[in-house]
Amino acid sequence: MRLLTFTLILAGSLIAADFSTRYDVDVGMFGKVGYADITLKEDSGHYEMRLVARTTGTAASLTGDRVETYISKGQRKAGKYIPDSFVKIKKTNQKERIQTYLFDHEAKTITLSEETDEWINGTTFDPITFKLVKTSTKDHSSSESTLQTYNEDDVLSAYLNTKQSCNAKKKEHHLLAVGAHNDKKDITLSFLDGLQKTKAEASFSDDIGNVYELHVKPIDKKDESIDVLIAFDNDGHMKEAVLGDVFWIGEIKARRVYHHVSSR
Repeated sequence: MRLLTFTLILAGSLIAADFSTRYDVDVGMFGKVGYADITLKEDSGHYEMRLVARTTGTAASLTGDRVETYISKGQRKAGKYIPDSFVKIKKTNQKERIQTYLFDHEAKTITLSEETDEWINGTTFDPITFKLVKTSTKDHSSSESTLQTYNEDDVLSAYLNTKQSCNAKKKEHHLLAVGAHNDKKDITLSFLDGLQKTKAEASFSDDIGNVYELHVKPIDKKDESIDVLIAFDNDGHMKEAVLGDVFWIGEIKARRVYHHVSSR
């Protein structure tokens, strides 16, 4: 599911306008395995971006109907998105974890609050009916801490700021953002042009604008790096994303199936 998020999360608009978009995710031999709904709303210098990714069909059964939600809220100043808070929610049939990051940009600190609920299934013996009865109990835990490192972006605001951080003049950008797991992984975004772009365009449909490559180095050096090609349309919105053949499951592709930009 994390790969699904990486593939879809670059759907941030590169223009200042509210939008609502849906992407389907297909995996080679399995077909459609999930979808993601992404919205951006702005009002009086404030913004809220929300990404909700869901598995479907067999993938949902195997992951316990897993749903991941990411929410970034903050301010937009001089064309840049500055987060005040970032919420990451991961939920299955058995467990829900909510992580809330609060930014203090003046003090350059980030506070993390974490709430976890886990449902534990078991059985008890009913002495009245002399039968085993299924039970489900909820285990709750919470914690709060200050992150050791400060980053001015969360993973959603970082991508909303893509146009400023990675473009024809600045062709490579090392991602440093809360939620991007940069404490464990090296993530680089590259702007493709020339022969690199021409070669990448063969993986996409027509009417493609800018093309990027998202390069994710693995935690374990024995594993392979992940390279995702991402294509925007000519209006500055993500249209498609492709991860090449993965072992025996085939190509992973995110494809835009709905897109609406609100007028101002």
